[in-house]
Amino acid sequence: MDWTFRPPLWSIFGTAAGCALLMTAGFWQISRGEQKQQLLAQYDAAQHAAPLRLNSASAALARAQPQAAQVAGEYVAEHQLLLDGQVLNGRVGYDVWTPLKLADGALLIVNRGWIQQTGARSDLPTMPAPAGTIELRGLWRVLPEPAMRLGHGDCESTSNAAMKTWPRLVEYPTIEDLNCIYGGRVVAGELLLSPDAPGGFARDWRALPAEMPPGRHYGYAAQWFAFAATLFGFFIRLNFKRKS
Repeated sequence: MDWTFRPPLWSIFGTAAGCALLMTAGFWQISRGEQKQQLLAQYDAAQHAAPLRLNSASAALARAQPQAAQVAGEYVAEHQLLLDGQVLNGRVGYDVWTPLKLADGALLIVNRGWIQQTGARSDLPTMPAPAGTIELRGLWRVLPEPAMRLGHGDCESTSNAAMKTWPRLVEYPTIEDLNCIYGGRVVAGELLLSPDAPGGFARDWRALPAEMPPGRHYGYAAQWFAFAATLFGFFIRLNFKRKS
């Protein structure tokens, strides 16, 4: 017998659309993996670079790409923030944001690392900080932003009595939110405290604890490409038939 291949028009368009969609998802995952690899390389390079000396003027030059930095100041431990919804190794917790008072009185946010959430959300952890003037090293970068910002800013509820207590829960505040919360001048950016510095918590800035590593993106890309190949295989198999 001879073989015939006469797929209906709807199956041609349906298979083409499905394969295109699956392939697009695969290439998007590859792109995300490459972006993560570039970010990790930037963190590695920053940790070995000469540090930028931070003050109110130089700190205003914060970039998305992290850069090594050092700064002197005094922790304002009684007015700390907890960045909500941070995950490390499958556990939910917070990033501890402690303001550092600079020589000119401006405040600079120091991310002292991750701390686990224990008990009820109203039972916030205590985060002691070193006293007196200290010299800090770390990675300076712009404030982190969520993929999608919902609701009002973190300073909308300052009239609420619960929002006047410390430490205070925040969800990716903007620099305007921080200036409102502290009622003063806050430098736009955050210092990721060096992992070997005292007075911090869980810190591995290169590990991207709340995100997928590059290898997982590449694994997902392979799955999407496999789905596309399977769909195309079924299309061929179901439409390639013997003639009577």
